[in-house]
Amino acid sequence: MTLSIPDHVSWQNVPGELALFDLRDGRYHALNGTAAEIWRAIAAGQSLSEIVIGLRARHDAPEGEIEKAVKEFIAAARSKGLLA
Repeated sequence: MTLSIPDHVSWQNVPGELALFDLRDGRYHALNGTAAEIWRAIAAGQSLSEIVIGLRARHDAPEGEIEKAVKEFIAAARSKGLLA
């Protein structure tokens, strides 16, 4: 699964989270800590398995749970046009 951030989405680190701005509709989206980690990993070009491995190293949760959460985040971001 190859993921990319479309040109119409800009993002910036803010204290404690990450802010996304969709230039198409002028909406902001705030990502919490874990979602921000996923976003940064996607921006760095990491694969799904690399993202899961990285999160597993930093969080105390089963790998299957982490993978499910990452996939749900990706699906939600895609449905909003924030990821391609």
